[in-house]
Amino acid sequence: MEMKARARENITLYREYSWFQRITRKSYQSVVNVSSLRKILSLAVAIIIWHLFSEYKIFPLARVPSPYEVLLETSRYVFTKQFWLCAVFSSGRVFVGMFAGCVIGIPLGILIGWKRHFKNVVFPVFELMRPVPLLAWLPLSVLMFPLTELSIVFLLFLASGAPVVINTILGVENIPTTCINAALSLGSKPRDILIRVILPGALPSICTGVAIGIGFEWEATVAAEMLSGGFGLGYMTWEAFILNIYPRVIMGMFAIGAAGYFFTGIVRAIGMQLTPWRKLF
Repeated sequence: MEMKARARENITLYREYSWFQRITRKSYQSVVNVSSLRKILSLAVAIIIWHLFSEYKIFPLARVPSPYEVLLETSRYVFTKQFWLCAVFSSGRVFVGMFAGCVIGIPLGILIGWKRHFKNVVFPVFELMRPVPLLAWLPLSVLMFPLTELSIVFLLFLASGAPVVINTILGVENIPTTCINAALSLGSKPRDILIRVILPGALPSICTGVAIGIGFEWEATVAAEMLSGGFGLGYMTWEAFILNIYPRVIMGMFAIGAAGYFFTGIVRAIGMQLTPWRKLF
């Protein structure tokens, strides 16, 4: 009787949360914990050091605007229409460049990692062009694509394509040959091997390459958007430097960093949904 009473008590104490309540509780638990507090503390310490170095003119931050000046410029400029147009334009360019990098880079990496003859023909050319700096591609992109937007997207595609290709190759090459041989011995066709063995085996590395690539794209926004004469976080940062508005330069750096962090987080979340077995290791 006592056990039944306890069971009834546990049932009455059980509460079914709605999807909104579950998301809210999970978000609260992910923010309010020791790890998050340490991250916030480290950021606070970095800002305090930055303020002291800027306030007391200590090298190398003697001429750098203080956090207060940056905050003042941010509060003035971040609510303007121009800032959000810059954010939208840069995000759209990054998305298109990443899409092109995935559409071209993933099949290319799979073929290089899977087919030895294809690798012998294509990989030397890829390795020769991969170390070329993005700024060196800038004049050629103008000659190849007269339209400014196409030139910017091409440069961002170059920034994201290389990590996608390299990680896809590594993902394919790390698949045990015994898995492929077992599929062949069971009568699988190349299409079946590609869909059921190669893609699932290389998917974690592909997701990592996409996350790295989108980070590289945001790093390349300043160089790529030097071509644009209108909007973009990179162009905004470069224009502020030319006009000697140094607090806005630092604000642009933070905006690009925050956007890169946000987009990378989205890609990693999608990657975890596509590869749920990674949570087991």
